[in-house]
Amino acid sequence: MAKKRGFCVSVVFLLVITMLLTACGSNGDSNNDNSVAEAETSGEEPLKITIITYNQVGYPAVDGTEVQKIVEERFNVDFDVIEMDIFEPEEFNLYFAQGGEADVICTANTGITELIDQGILREISINDLYEKMPTWMAKIEELVGDAELVKTLSQYNGKNYCIPYTHGPAMESGTMIVRKDWMENVGIDSVNSIEEFEELLDAFTYGDPDGNGVDDTYGIHGGQRYHFNYIWGAYGIMPDSYYVDNDEVIYTSITDEYKEVLTLLHKWYEAGYIDPEFTTDDRTMQRNKWSEGKFGVLEDNAYWCDSLRGESGVLKMLEAKNENATFEFLEPFEGPNGDVGAMVDFPSLIGDGAMYFGINASDEVVYKMMEIKEAMASDWDLYERCYYGVEGEDYTYENEILTVNAEQSAEDYTEKGLRHTWAMVPTTFDWMEKSMNERDKEVHSAALSQPTVYSGTAFPINGTCEALTIKGEDVSKIVSEYYFNAITGKIDIDSTWDAHVQEVLDAGLSDILAEYNEIRVK
Repeated sequence: MAKKRGFCVSVVFLLVITMLLTACGSNGDSNNDNSVAEAETSGEEPLKITIITYNQVGYPAVDGTEVQKIVEERFNVDFDVIEMDIFEPEEFNLYFAQGGEADVICTANTGITELIDQGILREISINDLYEKMPTWMAKIEELVGDAELVKTLSQYNGKNYCIPYTHGPAMESGTMIVRKDWMENVGIDSVNSIEEFEELLDAFTYGDPDGNGVDDTYGIHGGQRYHFNYIWGAYGIMPDSYYVDNDEVIYTSITDEYKEVLTLLHKWYEAGYIDPEFTTDDRTMQRNKWSEGKFGVLEDNAYWCDSLRGESGVLKMLEAKNENATFEFLEPFEGPNGDVGAMVDFPSLIGDGAMYFGINASDEVVYKMMEIKEAMASDWDLYERCYYGVEGEDYTYENEILTVNAEQSAEDYTEKGLRHTWAMVPTTFDWMEKSMNERDKEVHSAALSQPTVYSGTAFPINGTCEALTIKGEDVSKIVSEYYFNAITGKIDIDSTWDAHVQEVLDAGLSDILAEYNEIRVK
């Protein structure tokens, strides 16, 4: 893997040469259409663009950073950065409610579709996206895995308003990390089915996998976002999700498959395989128990296994307390009907990270931002400088692996304009692996390639499901309470199931399903 260096030096060199040539009466011709020299000698005034750009959470992007200046010089633009925290919905929405405008608007999904409905954002051409941003759109299609779905998901109410966005971690499935050293201690080589996984849980709970002679371990914790996701996948669903089945929208948490999984999880809970505190532990508590060797199977996103996470990574934190710990990343295993898969969110391309344009933004501004974003997605040197910073200061290469300076903070990134502020791109595995060690590559590769089952609303829609906005929380609350009570045995599943389903329907699910059937893209 070749190291990439010298972007900042090259920019300064071009500036110096340009000034010298200009002083000597030269026209400063260049073969690079995007070069600083050509921009300086063309005589064109920089294109002025007001922008609400992406920021670090809690740290509004600031105007005039070093990375901003690099982008401005390369592309002959003059940005006016509107300093706000796009992760604060009230601040974001109030700006526009008070008549604020911007040519370019990056979103953290804070009510962006409402701005479209209010006529604040302009439409753009999907043909322009493919013509002017071929690399960007190819990366999106690679991550989503379906070119036609990309075109559908890039629209709102059948029209295109944004440069769509997703990235590798968003499209990675949840993974099951298992203590390989524990498997060796209890004599288990592999797990390929639910029955074999149950045997693993039993051995991790009662087989003294850590060899300390004390009955102090559980098979699995089961809490937090990726709870039991291979089990759900083995039954072909993810909980609290909306699918289309036989041309009708269904809600997974009232299906027969959901009931079967609840029954199985209750069996495991009664057997003692699941940490009984999974109902109340937050994510920090769960990870602390993992690091202390209290259970042997952790479910999480590959992002949290990454070496870039440093000591907060879920593998590093265990190794810090047990240097002999080893791991295996399980593959999803088959269920009773042949279903298999791990959880991944149904892709959203018009929300967090997408780039929109104000109603008064010119075509020139739209095309210029397409040019900039396409360059970020296709030119590693540019991306590396704008995302990671200066080699030797903000990051280093060690054995050809890019390693960031662990001492840098979100405030540092903000002051320099690093990370997503200017270098937001749909990162695919070929770019992600440049900062990965071999273990990182193993887990990320698996999370991007293993069979998946969608979570959430797993079909494109026109507009917004108002019934879900109004009644979805009530439905999810009832379902969540039943979920925990069923697993822990506070209620009998068989005798309460029909009444529970009716309660969920009456709480608003009937209205949600009816509206989804009306607004889904068919």
